[in-house]
Amino acid sequence: MIEEVATVSAVYEGGVEVVCFSKSACGQCQQNSQCGTGIVSKALPGRDHRFVVSTDLPLTVNQQVRIGIPERSLIGSAIVVYLFPLLLLLGGALLASVGLGMGDGGTLLGAGVGGVIGFLLASGYAKGKHGLQTEPIIISPVLNVVNLD
Repeated sequence: MIEEVATVSAVYEGGVEVVCFSKSACGQCQQNSQCGTGIVSKALPGRDHRFVVSTDLPLTVNQQVRIGIPERSLIGSAIVVYLFPLLLLLGGALLASVGLGMGDGGTLLGAGVGGVIGFLLASGYAKGKHGLQTEPIIISPVLNVVNLD
């Protein structure tokens, strides 16, 4: 399970809206002032991601919760979205070039047609009833830490 801490921004009947902020992987090493990726990550503002999660838990606004997405779902999504269209793109190019004996223009056309078909099939699969479970779930509320001095 891939987990993240999010903050409840609104409470609805049957669900809550949560917000979590993008974190850059950079800034953790000593080379971040000379590294190109570190400089770019400093220049771009952080983004917040808002979405509604179904839950029956009694949560309140500004309460932090642990949300998660199953790893199998994330890996399956990556395969469907990236690998499947790429394979059909290559297959279309190979079919046009070797199978049909077309030249370079035909190979490009075959690759384009294969890629578009791959994206359409991936989109249809993801939206279908056997699609991927990409909705996050609330694992648990984060307990508040009280400092007793």
